[in-house]
Amino acid sequence: MKYLFLKILYFLCFIIILWGCKPKMAITSSSIDSKIKLKEVIRAHQATFPNFKTLSGSVTTTYKNGKDEQTVTLSFRMEKDKAIWLSAPLGIAKVYITPQKASFYNKLDNTHFEGDFSYISNLLGFSVDFQNLQNLLLGQTIYPLTAQGDLQMNEHFYFLNQSQATASIRYGIIPGEFRVGFFEVTDSKTALGAKGEISYQQVENQILPSILQIESLNQEMNIRMDFKNIQLNSKVNFPYRIPSGSKAINN
Repeated sequence: MKYLFLKILYFLCFIIILWGCKPKMAITSSSIDSKIKLKEVIRAHQATFPNFKTLSGSVTTTYKNGKDEQTVTLSFRMEKDKAIWLSAPLGIAKVYITPQKASFYNKLDNTHFEGDFSYISNLLGFSVDFQNLQNLLLGQTIYPLTAQGDLQMNEHFYFLNQSQATASIRYGIIPGEFRVGFFEVTDSKTALGAKGEISYQQVENQILPSILQIESLNQEMNIRMDFKNIQLNSKVNFPYRIPSGSKAINN
C-alpha cells in the first residue's frame, strides 16, 4: 500500500496538472480540413499553449496496478517553466519538481528521493525532463514537433507521427482546438512506452485538460487524473523540506 501511494504521487508529477473550474464547458471539435499541411497543424498547435503564470487547485487521481486500485486527492501548484508541486493531505507526502531536479518525500515509509529525471522516466517507460512533463500536463505535445514528421487524418483527428532521439510518438490532434487528444509513445532503446487520452474544458479564457488518462503499454498500470478547482495566476509558494532522518531512494 505504501508503494502504491508513493507511485501515485510521483507518477502524478509526470502527468498532471490541472483543471476543473468554472465555467465548466465541453470543448467540441471542428471538422477535419483535408487540405491542411503538416506545418500548418504544427503552427496551430504551438499557438494554443496556455497563457498563464501560475496554476493552483487539486487533482483526484485513481491508480490501478493489476488487482490493486487506490484513489487520492492531492493539492497542486505550478509556476510556468519553474516548478511543479504536489502535496498529500497534512503534508504526509510531497513532490517538488524544477527544471534542475525532481524530488519527493513520503512520511509513511520515511523515504525520500532527490535527483535527475531518470526515476520518473523509468516509471513512465520513456524519457522526460521538466519541459516534457509540463507539456503533457498542459495538453501540449510531449516533445517538440518537427516538419520532418508524417501527417495523416481521419474524421476525428490529425495524426502526427514523430521520431525523436529517444522515442517514437504518434499524436492525435483535435481539429479546431489543435490540442492533443491522445498520444502513444515508445522508447527507442527499451521498447517500453505508454498511451494516453486527454479531454478538455474552458477555464476562464484558457483551454485546459479536464481528464488525463495514461496506460502503460508494457505493464499493468493505468492512471486517471481529474483536475478540479483550478485558479489561474494566484500567488503561490512551494513549501518543501525533506524530513530529517528519512532514507534516500536510489534511481
